[in-house]
Amino acid sequence: MRLSKIVVLFSALVLMAFNAAFAGDFTANTKQEVLTAALNRLEAMNNTQVINVIKGQNSTNKPIKIMFRDLAVMGYGTCEAVTAKTSDGRLVILISSNYKTAPVEAVACLIAHESVHHENTKTYEEEVRAWNTEVKTWVAFTSVNPSLKQNDSKLVKRLNYLSKLYTKDGNQMTSIANLIASNPAYSSLKRS
Repeated sequence: MRLSKIVVLFSALVLMAFNAAFAGDFTANTKQEVLTAALNRLEAMNNTQVINVIKGQNSTNKPIKIMFRDLAVMGYGTCEAVTAKTSDGRLVILISSNYKTAPVEAVACLIAHESVHHENTKTYEEEVRAWNTEVKTWVAFTSVNPSLKQNDSKLVKRLNYLSKLYTKDGNQMTSIANLIASNPAYSSLKRS
């Protein structure tokens, strides 16, 4: 009995070391474990476009900082996440602290969404691209691990709803684009 516990412990340590050896270095982006795990999931899914933007291939040519924040205090209480520019010209992605316990894959979808906003065009088309990136990322994660859909978090329920709209439209953004167009939060976005 004791030997089996040692084997299990040793196997777990080897697996953790293996995962650490292949995990990306995101220390320039975040120090929060959940966010690092979300970035590692994006990297594992070969979402290189998002990873490249986060690491510095963006409009600022600098790594984007990512952190959890109480968005209500900042006047963004209805938002899941926002991308902002700091006083020194860097980009920061702020994710609602309500999602600290959501599955890391769901948090990764928010990061993917916000990565599109590095362009900062403030257009309807940019918003549609961001939602498209988010929903495609969720579809990719749930095709590998369908049990993610069963999580009861508010963020997962939202992603499942978007995924349902997306697949109902034949993997097109028609219904989601209509959602964005009818959302008062996006009413001031210009159209290209």
